[in-house]
Amino acid sequence: MISPRYLIQDITRALSKLGLRPSVAKEGRSWSIEGSGEGRHVNIVLMSYERVVPGLEVLGPIPVSQVRVVAKGPEEFISALRYRLEVELLRCLG
Repeated sequence: MISPRYLIQDITRALSKLGLRPSVAKEGRSWSIEGSGEGRHVNIVLMSYERVVPGLEVLGPIPVSQVRVVAKGPEEFISALRYRLEVELLRCLG
């Protein structure tokens, strides 16, 4: 139910807090967010569309998003990335 523009802000903030410089590219209804540095690389694809969700029909079409994360780096980086994404995307996970 969160607009993709806010999700992109949350994701780029998470990458920035890990010392990465995120870049965003849009292709149709999806966005590719990448960041890398010092043996670490993250590629996140955010796909979003609007649909009527069962049980929430009264709201009409709402944004539905899917996030796919591919990350390479040391195990502590992967753990930190997971934690940072969970914190930044907390409003979506609640």
